[in-house]
Amino acid sequence: MKSAGYNPPQRMIYKRSFWPVVVALMLLLPAAHAANWEQPVGDLAKQIAALAGPGSVKLTIRNDSSLASGEIPGIRKLLERDLRGFGVVAGGSESATLIRVTLSENLQGGLWVAEVVEGTETRVTMLPVTLGATTAAATGGPSVTLRRTLLMTEPDPVLDAQMFSIGGVQRLVVLEPERIVSYVRNAAVLAPAGAASGNWIEDQHFAITHTRPFPRDIRGELVARQDHLFDTYLPGVLCSGTTTGAQITVACADSDDPWPVSASQRAFYNAMRDYFTGVLAPGFGMELPPFYQGSDIPRPTGTGMLLNGIDGRVMLIENNVLKPVNGANDWGSDFGVIRSECGSGVQVLVSGSGAAATGDDLRAYEIAGREAMAVSAPLTVEGAVTAIHAATDGASAMVIVRRDAPARYEVWNGSAFCN
Repeated sequence: MKSAGYNPPQRMIYKRSFWPVVVALMLLLPAAHAANWEQPVGDLAKQIAALAGPGSVKLTIRNDSSLASGEIPGIRKLLERDLRGFGVVAGGSESATLIRVTLSENLQGGLWVAEVVEGTETRVTMLPVTLGATTAAATGGPSVTLRRTLLMTEPDPVLDAQMFSIGGVQRLVVLEPERIVSYVRNAAVLAPAGAASGNWIEDQHFAITHTRPFPRDIRGELVARQDHLFDTYLPGVLCSGTTTGAQITVACADSDDPWPVSASQRAFYNAMRDYFTGVLAPGFGMELPPFYQGSDIPRPTGTGMLLNGIDGRVMLIENNVLKPVNGANDWGSDFGVIRSECGSGVQVLVSGSGAAATGDDLRAYEIAGREAMAVSAPLTVEGAVTAIHAATDGASAMVIVRRDAPARYEVWNGSAFCN
């Protein structure tokens, strides 16, 4: 009987000692799990702060990965804390700066993408992470952040645009299907939030005279020149722009001359289509397939030429040998080679593949050997990228975007900044 009376107190003592331990462990588990995110969240916060700078921001987080929804509040709390350490305070609903974080993943693992949106300018950074119980930041990461600046919006179609300095005056020359338009910046008028960068005022315009009708899918390109201001190439037409004091004069004539696609090569354009035939002058002594665009690109042994074939393949001509480039299957038909202080010093700014019905994107690549390696996160474009050409400064590219509802064209300047 005494034994029977003694057992209940022993069980009670056991329960009292066991449950505090269980409760303590339950309280520690979230903290221990959250600590697994400390490193990648801290790295992401550092990258975001470098793009946004100190101040109040709006922060959104979207989970497109296999992470459980219960993980997200903890990640957000850590991110807000780490951002505060850099002077970036989340929660300002009226702030003009939006930080949009997407937790996604690819075949290699997790990929956290942060977009910093300020007016018309969007900067993107990304961080590979390892998903799992022992989460830690993956080594490496994007070496480049893409930045775009809206220069102009207009309702008429735009084929190309370039910036020039003429007599100390900055001009934006825009190529349309039927005219060339020169704009000057009104520096005395500030652009409102969300508007184009500065107010451009039309200063001159020139009709493009041509005796043959243009094709429906018309392309054109403005090319800066050393002995005069620029040449403009359209199907069957060549226009040359020269300067007279602070003004521009333009003369156009019918021409079937090949278009320049590199410093030393010209390509014959198929005016009945929208691509180059593959015939170059002076050429490399080899037969080339038709292509959309070509450009010089520095290589370890000198200068190569990058071609974007109409069959979706990207090719590199190096030492008079034609080589396929791997890793470029998702390239669109437009690209521009730019120089920066990042990575190898040379990046290829590429549009996305597909119809772009729901939007397009821009991304920077570097060519190592025969491999195209993405060195930036995709920069989302609301619309379709219709042209990319290296700018006259060599460090950026002019990007033409077509948007619908309402129909309009936008002229962007895209550049690369080091992370």
